[in-house]
Amino acid sequence: MSDIYQAPESELTTGENGGEYGSLEKGLAGDYSLSIGAIIGEAWRRISGRKRTIWLGTLLLIVAYVIIDYVTGLFTGINNWSLEGTSVGVNSSIYNGPSLLHQLVITAVTAPLTAGLMMIVVKIAREEQVSGSTVYSYFDRIVPLAICSVLMSVLVLIGFMLLVLPGIYLSIAYMLALPLIVDKGLGPWEALETSRKAITKHWFAFFGLVIVCALIYIAGALALMIGLIWAVPTGLLALGIAYRNIFGGAED
Repeated sequence: MSDIYQAPESELTTGENGGEYGSLEKGLAGDYSLSIGAIIGEAWRRISGRKRTIWLGTLLLIVAYVIIDYVTGLFTGINNWSLEGTSVGVNSSIYNGPSLLHQLVITAVTAPLTAGLMMIVVKIAREEQVSGSTVYSYFDRIVPLAICSVLMSVLVLIGFMLLVLPGIYLSIAYMLALPLIVDKGLGPWEALETSRKAITKHWFAFFGLVIVCALIYIAGALALMIGLIWAVPTGLLALGIAYRNIFGGAED
């Protein structure tokens, strides 16, 4: 019986191997290193002179998200930007039809923005030229990115409904799917499965990295919010470095 979860073989073993870092082949084989201390240390060193770029990308994403959320709400009837809309009740439940539709639309439309922010930190990790406006550079791939993002959200939601643990596993395992679409040219399901298979090889190490990044954000917020100036770029860049270590450079 064939493995329905096996990532397609086509196009996963072609292209450059990413130099001294990872590649699709190495990632799927688990042939990469994820030292949390080394990644955080490198991220801290690399944010010097790049904080502005990362913050600009982050702020541009937030502005776009707010606009998309508001416009979508005009059609779905979900208003998150009024006093009435901020109240939490049955109508705001994920099981409510309009609310669920609203969230799926937001997830789909903002997928290129999420991929763009991730590619900013990936490019910085690879010492490539990049600007904050890169966050808006991938709307030409909105269809595969939207499909991937919606599939990811649905599968993670189902996983949380199945005793929580499968949802935690998938939410970590799928974290690198979106950049794989724009960086390696994979399809939505290929990207999801490639990310899942690669991260699963060192799932607990990647989970630990995510936890450490979350703690860095919390520490930055507790430092009168001023610490976020350094915490946000460090945490985001750490994920970009992890992607580089696993999957290497861009495909030719």
